[in-house]
This record gives sequence, structure tokens and C-alpha cells, in this order.
Amino acid sequence: MKNEFVTILDFGSGKITCMAATKVSDNGEFVIKAVGQSSYGGFDDKEWYEPDLLAGAVNQAISQVENKMKCSVKEIYVGVPGAFCANATSEASLTFHSKKKMDADDVAEIVQKADIFKPNDDLIPMKGKPIYYLLDGIIHTDEAVGAIGNKLTGLVSFSFMKKYFRNTVAPILSDRGINKIHYVNGCEAQAIYISNALLKSGYSIIIDVGHITTNVMLCGGNGLLFQRTFALGSGYFAGDLCQVLGLDFNFASMLLEKINLNLEVRQGDAYTVNGRMVDAVQTNEVVRARIAQIAEYVMKSFSACDKQIPADTPVILTGGGLTYLRGGADALAQELQKPVRLYHSVNPQTNRNEYTSSYGLIFEAIRDNKNKGGLLAMFRKFRKGDN
Repeated sequence: MKNEFVTILDFGSGKITCMAATKVSDNGEFVIKAVGQSSYGGFDDKEWYEPDLLAGAVNQAISQVENKMKCSVKEIYVGVPGAFCANATSEASLTFHSKKKMDADDVAEIVQKADIFKPNDDLIPMKGKPIYYLLDGIIHTDEAVGAIGNKLTGLVSFSFMKKYFRNTVAPILSDRGINKIHYVNGCEAQAIYISNALLKSGYSIIIDVGHITTNVMLCGGNGLLFQRTFALGSGYFAGDLCQVLGLDFNFASMLLEKINLNLEVRQGDAYTVNGRMVDAVQTNEVVRARIAQIAEYVMKSFSACDKQIPADTPVILTGGGLTYLRGGADALAQELQKPVRLYHSVNPQTNRNEYTSSYGLIFEAIRDNKNKGGLLAMFRKFRKGDN
């Protein structure tokens, strides 16, 4: 594994991130070897904001990684942002004449039978992933292979990518010699990674508040049950402060670093930035009002969810938006009327909330390469004449 690594490309709402990582274990643990980043205009649910600058930003991020790794990237896992993805679930069953031990072929047949969707011309199907299984209609399990029973029922998650995304990204990668491209639902990869990292079994709600977009996800078992994306994020805070308090944008951005929503501010209290004082009560009210709107959009998102969500389902906040605003998570929890937990990792390499979507892509790439790595090693031994 010394010279083998996976490379991912993550499209955030304000920056593009490329990472190279090596596998530590088959459980998805990894070490990040190189990071490349570039700023760009972002996107909405229809298109890139600055399409003419997209290629330059992608190439810049990948080139940084290639320079650090001292080799060219030939294969890459691309995270498809929630704005360019759709998700649906379906159930299927297999019934046997007698008890049998389930194998990988049975799982593949469950996925195939569950695939009842006929996406429109604008969508491209991605791989279906089993979320959980029921054995003989009673036993709930996340893993079917090796289980014994008469009947196997599986709930499968299917993701679909907008053709617009592939048709704009693929030529950029192809032009630099990367023709082996794996497209991954970025929301799904992130939700599964966070649930695994925080050892959350069962359902978990993941809220990723970014710069200009927010992703809302419901994870269950090994897959994604529901996702929604809306165009609202922390990038609106500075604009709100400018509009309401008459500040310039750079000053408002610096003010955000001083804000603490957990403080019990009173009339006369002020935040001081570069010797200039700003009313703390008004400042906190402006930011809280926008957080209230984000919470409202989160709740509206789940009004479209057809799953029964247990009341004790944990809510986990991530992304580079609210997680670094002091008191931001508590303010969101107050609006949602539910406890909100911040994503946290004891590993300093994976303890940055703004990169959890990238970590999720690496986690997915490592797991996807688990079997391929074994076959590759066998092939190399065979070529060397080892028996």
C-alpha cells in the first residue's frame, strides 16, 4: 500500500477540495497525504454560478495534490453535491423453499429487484445501496451475507445524478487525463461517514450548513434514507449585518468572529472590532433571525420525508457554517427544539467540520477499493510467478 492512494474531488458551495489518502484498515480508516483547494463561484440547483471559471478551479485543486504526491492522478472519486443529486428508497424480498445461508448474489438480487425507478432524461442512476435487512420478517440486521433464513427483505437506497453535473465535470477531468471517474452521492457518503465516526447505529439526522447551501440528510443503517438541499447558509450572516447595521462586508465578516450567541447580552453591551464598537444585542438578534430561518427550512425539508423518524433520533451538525460560530449549534437546537450535537473526531486529521464531506468521499473510496485491492494484489503476485 506504500504507493497506493485514493483521490477525491469535493465541490463545496464556496471552494473545491481535492484530497489524496491511503487506507489504514478495511473499516474505512485512512491517512490524508495531500490536500489541494481552490475558491470558485459555487452553484445552485440548476447550474454553476461561474461556469467559465470551473475548469481552472478544478485543475488548480488537483494540481496541488499531484505536486505534493509527485505523481499524476488517473482515477478519482467525485462527490456530487446535493443540489445535483436525487435520492429514493425501495424495498424488495427474496423467499426460499428452505433455510439457506445468504451470500453476495442474494444481496445483488435484492438491489436489482428494488430498482423500480425510471429516472427522467435529466438524471443518471448511480449504484443502489442496501440500508438494512429483515430476516424472516423479524430479525433486523445491517449485514445479510452469512445470515440464515427463509426470507430476506432489504431496504435499498438509490441515488441519481443530474446529467448537467457529469456533462460539465467529466470533460474537465478527461482533458487532464483522468478517465476513470467514480461519481458518488456526496450527501450519502458524508452521512454514512459521520454516523460511523460517531458510532451512531439506527437513524441519525445530519445537517451540513455551508456557505451558501445547506444539506439535510437522514441516515439509517448503511445508507441514505432522505436528503434535501436548500440555498441558505452562513454566507448570509455577513450580508444581513451589512443590511441591518449599515456595515461594510469585510467589517461584518470580522464581526462574526467575535459573536457569541451564548452570551446574555443586555442593552449597552457591544462587540469591539478594530477599535469600533457594535451593539451586541442587535448583532445577535440579526444572526439569530437567520439561524431561525435555516431551522425553518430544515423542518420544511423533512415535511417531504415519508419515513417515520423516531423522536430520539440524534441531530448532528457539521459543515463550515454554524459549527464555528460560537453558540451557533445551541441557537439551532433552540429553534428546532431538539438537542444538536457537533461532529467531532479525536483524530486531528479528520476534526474539521468544513471537510466532513471530503472525509465521507475518502471513506467511500476506501470501502469501494477494499475488494479491488485484494484482486489487484493477487494479480501482481501471479504476474511475479508467486504461487
